[in-house]
Amino acid sequence: MSRIFAQVVVLTALLAASARAEVMFPTGSRVGLSPPQGFTPSDAFRGFEEKQSGSAILTVELPAQAYGDIEKAMTPAALRKQGVIVEKREPMPLKSGKGMLFVGHQDSDGKTMRKWILLGSTPPITALVTVLVPATAQATYSDAAIRGALSTVEVRETVPVDEQMTLLPFRLEEFGGLRPLRVIGPNTLVLTNGSKDTLDATEQSLLVISAAPGGPDEAPQRDNFARNLFSGYPGLKDIHILGTDLIRLAGQQIHQLMAEAKDGKSDNDVKIVQWVRFGSGAYVRFLGIARADDWSDAFPRFRTVRDSVGPR
Repeated sequence: MSRIFAQVVVLTALLAASARAEVMFPTGSRVGLSPPQGFTPSDAFRGFEEKQSGSAILTVELPAQAYGDIEKAMTPAALRKQGVIVEKREPMPLKSGKGMLFVGHQDSDGKTMRKWILLGSTPPITALVTVLVPATAQATYSDAAIRGALSTVEVRETVPVDEQMTLLPFRLEEFGGLRPLRVIGPNTLVLTNGSKDTLDATEQSLLVISAAPGGPDEAPQRDNFARNLFSGYPGLKDIHILGTDLIRLAGQQIHQLMAEAKDGKSDNDVKIVQWVRFGSGAYVRFLGIARADDWSDAFPRFRTVRDSVGPR
């Protein structure tokens, strides 16, 4: 019985160690790590936080080629100008690359913060991970604990599209059979009706949804605004606007523009619809494109998605 109990204790310890070593990626971030106990993903910034002590871990992604210049620029003198007193500077190997670790402290809002800055070089990106721990919490989050967490830093090749969509300022209730293809920047989503990961509208129908602040309040101004937004789509030629109309949906005004064009390479006929949905201080633009022979299938799908989009 004692042997079984000992085995259970060992297994429990191994499972706990494994859980601690699990790398977590903040939503939308390619940089992840196994944070110290008590840290959770932050809703306020890209990284982790421990609210009780006011400790934080911030992650930043930079181009891969930026590592050399940043490493040269991060001298103790340069960091001192930013209020950071560097006590140690040493190399730190990473799972998929190399890193340079800076350890020091900084005074902020009348209190001293211990600070660790890891600059990491990996094939896809340069990772910058900054850890801030109040001096009063250093007994809990020691140098050894923070170093252990930073040693687990990993970089993933991509962020899943579904995860990126949670950061958009709008949400979709229905997809109309379309597939999320790509998130561009902080406010644009591309959907497709095909299996290829291409933005060629002559190969498969595309629906581009984007949200932005602003937009006029008066109807006549909105018509001109929507027309000015329409600029066709890359790779199309002979674009001809067929007509415009105003639609009301759930108390909101939607400006509809229909157009036709030809593919610049194949000369295939293409049809286009643009909807601009105006709200209070913001608007959502939908741009649907499909081959003319696929339009009867694509257009209802576009409309289903349009009618399901709402604020997050």
